[in-house]
Amino acid sequence: MHTIPGYDVAGVVVKVGNEVKKLKEGDEVYGDINEKPLQPPKQFGSLAEYTAVEEKLLALKPKNIDFVQAAGLPLAIQTAYEGLEKSGFSSGKSILVLGGAGGVGSLVIQVCLIIG
Repeated sequence: MHTIPGYDVAGVVVKVGNEVKKLKEGDEVYGDINEKPLQPPKQFGSLAEYTAVEEKLLALKPKNIDFVQAAGLPLAIQTAYEGLEKSGFSSGKSILVLGGAGGVGSLVIQVCLIIG
């Protein structure tokens, strides 16, 4: 069986299944379709014109970002957030972000600014 690589995705919903409740055709969405990263890849990845994905792995794309920006967020923001969680970072604490100009590092800085 062939697999299509890729996990971060952004696009427009073109068809929904019978059990889909929160999304509809025409919705602009983004997400990380790799629900279980330690298992072998699913058949359908995001490096394709179309892909099939479970509704729970997608969110509505914010209106103030384009599809390219949205597609670059899911794994990077998840990595940044989990790193801050594991470090015990909270409001009022200081943190040194090495590589703060990169994808994950820049998001760590943004999340820290929001947390305070």
